[in-house]
Amino acid sequence: MPISSNVTAVNAVLKLLYKKGVPNLSYNKQALLNKISVAQDFTGEKAVIALQTTNPQGFGANFDRAYANRASVEDYKRFQLFRVQHYGFAQVSGEVMRTSVDPGALVNVWRNRTESIVRGMQNSAGRLVYGSGTGRIGTVGVTIPANVTVTVPTATTITLQNSADIANFEAGMKISLYDTYDTYPAPVALASQASLGAGEDFRSYYVNVNNGNGVTQANFTAANCTLTVTAVTRDLASGAATITVSPGLNSTAGQTIKVGAIITRDGDGIVPDGVATSYDTNARSMAGLKQWISGSLTGQQPYGNTLFELTRSADKVRLGGTVLNVTGQNMVEALQNLESNILFQGMGYPTAIAANTLDIAQLKKTALSDVIRIPAQDPKQNLNFQNVVFVGQSGAIPFVEDPFCPRGEVYMLNMPSWTIKTAPGGMFQLVDWDGVNFLRLLDSDDYQARFASYFQFGCDNPGSNGYAYGWGL
Repeated sequence: MPISSNVTAVNAVLKLLYKKGVPNLSYNKQALLNKISVAQDFTGEKAVIALQTTNPQGFGANFDRAYANRASVEDYKRFQLFRVQHYGFAQVSGEVMRTSVDPGALVNVWRNRTESIVRGMQNSAGRLVYGSGTGRIGTVGVTIPANVTVTVPTATTITLQNSADIANFEAGMKISLYDTYDTYPAPVALASQASLGAGEDFRSYYVNVNNGNGVTQANFTAANCTLTVTAVTRDLASGAATITVSPGLNSTAGQTIKVGAIITRDGDGIVPDGVATSYDTNARSMAGLKQWISGSLTGQQPYGNTLFELTRSADKVRLGGTVLNVTGQNMVEALQNLESNILFQGMGYPTAIAANTLDIAQLKKTALSDVIRIPAQDPKQNLNFQNVVFVGQSGAIPFVEDPFCPRGEVYMLNMPSWTIKTAPGGMFQLVDWDGVNFLRLLDSDDYQARFASYFQFGCDNPGSNGYAYGWGL
C-alpha cells in the first residue's frame, strides 16, 4: 500500500532557500552631490572665499574727471565659511557580530549596518544640498485640523505639499515639524513681528505635536517634538504623496497644523530663537543651493541679507546669483530665459542643469526639438543609451536627473564654482583617529562604530549660477 507523504509530514527536513545577499532598496545615488568637487583642506576656524565685485573708477573720457576719481579702488568681498557637523552611529551586539556571518547569515550584519549608515548620511546630504539651511525635506500640504474628541494622539497621515518630496522619506525615519512663531500661540512675545504664515523661516519654532495642545515651543523635547514615520505612500500615480506618523498629531479646539509647516529629519532643523534673520545665526544643516542662489529673494526669509558674515544686499546678483519665477512658462522657454539672464551678467556660464527626474521626463515629452539626445556607450552591457542635454546659447548643457531635487525647481550651475570643503579625511569618515575602529560599550554587549562629517558647501562665483521655480507648473 503506497505511503502518502505531504509537506507537513516532512517539514522538519525541508530547507528554507534564500538568494545570496539582501538588496538595499534605498536610494543609492546622490546625482548632484557626487558631481561636486571635495576639498579636504578645511582646517582652522573658518574658510575664506574672497571675491572682487567691482573695478576702480578712475577712468573716463574727461581727463580731469578721471584723475579726480583716481583714488577709487576695486571692491573686495569675502564669505567666511564655518563648518557644520553630520554624525552617524552603527551599533550591534557582540553576539550578532560573531554569528551573523557566512554561512549563518545572508549578510554580514556589522559590515552591512555600517555601510547602510554611510549611505543614509550620503542621501541626507544629497537632499540638503538643494536647501536653504533650514533642514527642510518636506512641507505639510493639507491642514491637519484640530481634534477635540481624541485626547491621546493616534497615527496621523500627513499629505506633502510637493508630492516628489516623498523621495526624502522612509519608514522608521524620525522627523520634527517647524512653523512660524505666530501660527500658534507664541512661546514668547513677538507680536511686533509680521506674520509670515510659513515654516521655512529662521524664526520658526518646533511644533509641539504630542501633548495635545498644538502650540509651538522654542526648546526641544523628544516627547513633544519628534514623530516616527511608520508608512510611506510612494505611488504618485495613485494620488497625493503621504506619510503616516506615530504617535500622531493631536491638537485641541482652535489649534491646527497648517499648510506650510516644514518637516525636517530629527536634529537637522534650526535651533529656534524666534528672531534669527539669516543662516549664520542658528542653522545646523549646510547652506545649500537655495541659500547661495537667492538673487532677488535676498533679504527675505529664509534668505537673509547676510551669509557667512557677508551682506549681499549691495549686489544681490553678483553675490547671490539669478532667481526667476517661471510659473506658466513653457519649460524650454523658461530654461532659455534663465540661461540668458545668467549669461547677461557676464560672470560665467552654466555647465550643468539639475532638476527632478519627473520634471525631466515631462520636458522630454514636450520639447524634443530643443532637447537633444546624445548616444553614449555603456561598457558593462555593450548597449547604447541616451544622455539628455539642453542646447543653450553657450552650447550643450547636460542634465543631472536627481530625485532629491525639489520638483518644480531647476538649477543652472557653473559646476567649477562649487566646492564641498571638509576637514581632512573627507565626507562621512570613520571616527578612528585614536586607532580604534569601533567601541565596546561599558554597559552592554554592544559594539558601536561612529562616522562624522565636518564640512560646508561653498561657491566662489555665485553670480554665474541661477535657479527657477514654478518650472513646468
